[in-house]
Amino acid sequence: MELDDDAIRTALGDRAKHPPSARLLGFELIDFSVEGGWAEVAFTPRPEFANPAGTVQGGFICAMLDDAMAVAATVSRRLSIIVPTLQMSITYLRPTPIARVIARGEVLRFGTSSVALHGVLRDAGGAALAIATATAVPRPFPG
Repeated sequence: MELDDDAIRTALGDRAKHPPSARLLGFELIDFSVEGGWAEVAFTPRPEFANPAGTVQGGFICAMLDDAMAVAATVSRRLSIIVPTLQMSITYLRPTPIARVIARGEVLRFGTSSVALHGVLRDAGGAALAIATATAVPRPFPG
């Protein structure tokens, strides 16, 4: 059964159904486009994510972008697949504050054996904090 946009919003908006890693990161769905192959999500970093400089440690930033790109791919197939990451490259542009940030994930190409993805993490003012590209493999959604 193919999910419509409202069912996708309900599924991704139910915090209790988020994987533990997404809950830890403070995942919140903002918007998405099935046809456009993109999703925007917010994350609220915890104080425990801080590095010695008081900004978000890079591994958490990487996880945020990985989640955003994966959501874009999963949404583009109406939650019928998951996309385990095969490879990811990230560039840190500015320090990420311990404050709500917005990530946009986009599907660049969805093939039969791999998915090419792009992501951007921005602060509340819209400044780019980090960018990423990834390659993932589409797999049927478990359960």
